[in-house]
Amino acid sequence: MVHRIRAVVIIIKLTALLAVFIATTTALEPAVRGLRGLRPRKAKHITADADTSSNALTSAKQPSPDTIPCTCAIFLTGQFNRQNRSEPPRGNPGIQMELMQHYPCSAAGNKQCSNRCLDAILKHLPNSPALICGTIDRDCFRERAYLFYQNCSPRWVNSNLSAGREFCCQDDRPVRCTKMAALIRQQLLAGNGTTPTTSDQDDVEDE
Repeated sequence: MVHRIRAVVIIIKLTALLAVFIATTTALEPAVRGLRGLRPRKAKHITADADTSSNALTSAKQPSPDTIPCTCAIFLTGQFNRQNRSEPPRGNPGIQMELMQHYPCSAAGNKQCSNRCLDAILKHLPNSPALICGTIDRDCFRERAYLFYQNCSPRWVNSNLSAGREFCCQDDRPVRCTKMAALIRQQLLAGNGTTPTTSDQDDVEDE
């Protein structure tokens, strides 16, 4: 009988402890949920190499004060190799202008510089024969003028833009190409010991 009473007492104590444990867990559940909500998110890890490469890419596109500003020039076809664009032009440019404006060191920046040069050179086209013939330090016959530019680096780049006009220069002065053609024909005939015909002489006199 005594053993049964002890067993009942133990069961009552265990039941009371279980009730206390359940009540405590229920009371702490909102606090636990709140702590879960305050858990910080995992930060995105950025390595030093990635940050450095990003900075290098940005700085490569932005010109520094030491880079070459947008510079424009006119070269004649006898001064550069149209088949090899990496070969620099020879001699002095017929017209050269430094715009003192920096553009990004990229394809878009080169395009901006080329367009700006075109606008600037167009203003000098009416007087371009005298300017070009007085600068190139050589005679030329029916050569076309092409627009070149420099942007960021001291390297002339052919824009492939041409006014389509032919230039003829003799003794640092512009001459009419038809007159120069007649003079060249006379010199060739004289070198061969041939007397110029009447039509050849008329061509020179008419000019």
